[in-house]
Amino acid sequence: MPQATPKRGLRIPRPLLALAVGGAAAIGVYMYVGSVQQAASAPIPRAKVLVAKTDLAAKTTLRSDFFEVRELPREAVGPKALSGANEASGKVLAVPMAAGEQLLASKLKDESTPEADRLSEMIPPGKRALSLNFTEVLGSGGLIVPGDHVDVLATFKKDTMGKDETMILLQDVLVLAVAQSTTAEELAPAVPKAKVAGSSAPAAKPGAADPKAPAPVATPTSSGVPSAPKARTVTVAVTPESAERLVLAEAMGQLRYMLRRAGESGALDVAPADLGTIKSPIQPASAEIVAVEISPTNVKVGDTVNVKITVKNTSNQPMKTQGPNPGHAYVQGQTYFSQQFASESGKWRVGIGSAGLDATELPYRWGFGADLAPGATTTVSGQIKITHDFKATNFYAAVVEEPSKVTQSNVGTTMITAMPENVAVVAVDAVNVRSGPSLASTVVGDVKYGTELQIIGQQADWFRVRLPDNREGWVAAGWIVSAGR
Repeated sequence: MPQATPKRGLRIPRPLLALAVGGAAAIGVYMYVGSVQQAASAPIPRAKVLVAKTDLAAKTTLRSDFFEVRELPREAVGPKALSGANEASGKVLAVPMAAGEQLLASKLKDESTPEADRLSEMIPPGKRALSLNFTEVLGSGGLIVPGDHVDVLATFKKDTMGKDETMILLQDVLVLAVAQSTTAEELAPAVPKAKVAGSSAPAAKPGAADPKAPAPVATPTSSGVPSAPKARTVTVAVTPESAERLVLAEAMGQLRYMLRRAGESGALDVAPADLGTIKSPIQPASAEIVAVEISPTNVKVGDTVNVKITVKNTSNQPMKTQGPNPGHAYVQGQTYFSQQFASESGKWRVGIGSAGLDATELPYRWGFGADLAPGATTTVSGQIKITHDFKATNFYAAVVEEPSKVTQSNVGTTMITAMPENVAVVAVDAVNVRSGPSLASTVVGDVKYGTELQIIGQQADWFRVRLPDNREGWVAAGWIVSAGR
């Protein structure tokens, strides 16, 4: 009987098998790449947020026109960021805000915060809070409230200074608190208002003083100047050096506070007054700066800061001027003197100074172009080419009667930051750094507000950055501020 032959399975030739496996792999790679590209090209989720149009000081009562609505990548939006203008209107800032910064709920004043903690947050950098005696009689009739700016007058007797003399000790001083109140709303009247004849007074509240009782009467001090029935304190923000002078002046003389016009930050060069000069005619200021424009506020090395200063001749005499003419461009580090525009005594110019950035006071000065007639106004333009980076610095305008009489200064104060072209600063509380330019990419780290990052690349709305620890990653453009942005 013949032996059965065993059956064999279907045998596929090796070349055909390799081709099939390769085709399957190619299809898999294609599908994977397609999914990655689809994820990368997917629209980035965005959200609306309120952003400050300009720099805002602490304790500012907000209005809707202080902000604009921007759309940013969702992850760029800070925690508890406000998105509607009506959410900000009427609220009060607890801390300063810079232009372009997001408005977070944490930046608004929290009524539950203890007063002591709130005051410490209001003190500007480099300043200290100092409390001084304050009465209505000696403080603009009791009309000074927290948030105002004042000039401090000091009066000394002959046995202290050698002659009776009054001087402006400090100018443009921020009032942090009056008595125990850090806002105007918290202040109660120091003395009740007198009842006007024929008026109907509201009924007294339980426990209130008798409305028929005589009003408190100011009593004269040993110097003959009446004091308010209840002395209070005024707390001001000053440098440590200024604090020393204020305390000594308060101990040896008498202080008064002059309320400044809202928004006016200029300083005047005023000589002390004594009994020998009190009868002399008061000479009005010869010039007044009407408007100032210093821009842009974010620049990079190689950019130019543009200046426009409008000045008016407020005297009855022509104001003679000198060079350089309007339009002259300075290079950062140059001065009017190094550029052969030395001061000519009695001539007038406008100038730009910076808070500690330049060693020379008002190094950038420009003439009016022609002598300025009485009552006439002119606008002087100029440029400053930036050659090196610097952190946020206040630039301001002044008008000078050469060589050194500064009639008006610290006008149009503008904060300018110059950063290297390839450097950015984190502008939100914290930002995720990702492995690629997409929200689908993994998070490789996070950096905090104010951290400087080196920019080494860009793709659409994403920047490739180098972290302080030399790692690299990607951040969304809405999270950072770079030169020119």
